[in-house]
Amino acid sequence: MMALGRPLTLALRALRPGARRRGLLAVAHSPPVSWLVFPPTAAVLDLGGLWLLYRTPLLAAAQERPWLHAAVHIHVVAAGFLLAFSVCQLDPLRRRWSLPWRAATLLAAGTAHAVLAKTLYATPPPGTGFAVPDLRTGAQLMYYGGDLVELGLATVLAVQWYAVTGRTHARALRRARLLQEPVTPPFGRR
Repeated sequence: MMALGRPLTLALRALRPGARRRGLLAVAHSPPVSWLVFPPTAAVLDLGGLWLLYRTPLLAAAQERPWLHAAVHIHVVAAGFLLAFSVCQLDPLRRRWSLPWRAATLLAAGTAHAVLAKTLYATPPPGTGFAVPDLRTGAQLMYYGGDLVELGLATVLAVQWYAVTGRTHARALRRARLLQEPVTPPFGRR
């Protein structure tokens, strides 16, 4: 939901023209940020972090160390936001990735997330002593909650795809009217 709020656009509109605004835009267009918002990179950071958290003793260590617990939570939220930001691409970025790249990344990330949730349903994270009912409830919440988030992101992609094909079709209709040529709608619709 934060990515749908277009935080970069909001910040650019809130800042007055000047050094701060130019600096923020320079950071947004920098090569490291372009690399971070490449959808597969964002997916690896997000899902890789979750797999590392739940399939290594990191979760047990985070329960004993408050600073590590806070760092893990910050990473999970930031990486999830980065994935949503890179898949939606609603803000002004220098490099915009195609809909097939973003859709394939979302599909792969959703699959990795679902597999992780299913493995957690069967086997607890190493070094933890969760009760089986609690573990299964948490795994189900992760599985179905992830599906809801992925459905929301897929809806954003579908709306973007529809907008692109709709504009292309509208241009073809205008051109056909000018040239009096018949037009075939996209994907054979009539």
